[in-house]
Amino acid sequence: MDRKSGWATALSRPAASALAVNLAVIRAILLRDISVVAGSYGAGFLILLLMPLGHLLIVVAIYTALGKKAPVGADQFVYFGVSILPYVVYTYSARQIVMALKMNGPLLHFSRVKPFDILFARAILEFVNSIIVVIVIVTILSMVSDGFSPRDWAGFSFAIAGAFYFAFSFGVLNALIAQVVPIWNMLFFLTATLMWISSGIIFFPAAIPEPYSKWLSFLPLLQCIEWIRYSYYEDYPDKILNIPYLLTFSTACLAISLISEKLGRRALR
Repeated sequence: MDRKSGWATALSRPAASALAVNLAVIRAILLRDISVVAGSYGAGFLILLLMPLGHLLIVVAIYTALGKKAPVGADQFVYFGVSILPYVVYTYSARQIVMALKMNGPLLHFSRVKPFDILFARAILEFVNSIIVVIVIVTILSMVSDGFSPRDWAGFSFAIAGAFYFAFSFGVLNALIAQVVPIWNMLFFLTATLMWISSGIIFFPAAIPEPYSKWLSFLPLLQCIEWIRYSYYEDYPDKILNIPYLLTFSTACLAISLISEKLGRRALR
């Protein structure tokens, strides 16, 4: 084939659609993130599994040392294990999503790469990581407890999905803010401790009197934890559970993020 016919063939090929280009970019970024997270010997993924398990063991150890029992159910390991699932899904996913733009900042110099491509690629990786962590923790709870049996497996699964949706939406919003205000990264990381204290892991939200329980109900992560407890235990009080609020809050964060990314794409580079 001569040079002229080669050029003619190339020019006759249909141009790739915008969607195909975006998917190719996201795939490339995802593969890059996987290699960075895994490290040379895959130790990064092992750390991602050990840290949530460490959270669970520390909480159970503290409550056992203090002689306190779970407010619901006979097995405190199951109670705190179930309660901590939404927290670890949110905390580790949102944290990595917030850091995504900073870690992959040089990629924004390529015109084909948009901020949301980086965030979405990282979200895919964190979603897979979250599924693995949940499977591992549920397996451990099933092995060490007398009987790990949620009353509503569908609700249990949707509660975890709701926690990740919140992590993704809220993480994307804060990632965009951090791209404009660099100190925001540090401020966001400091909220992890506040979330731990206020999300209902170490106290029983249904026992909080009015109007304080109503104020607590505005915390999306607390809604995730109440949702998973309600799905697991029979007759668990749904006093402050408000699933539509959680989904509305998360969707609003995502909508604001998409609009902001579209309008301020140049400023985010």
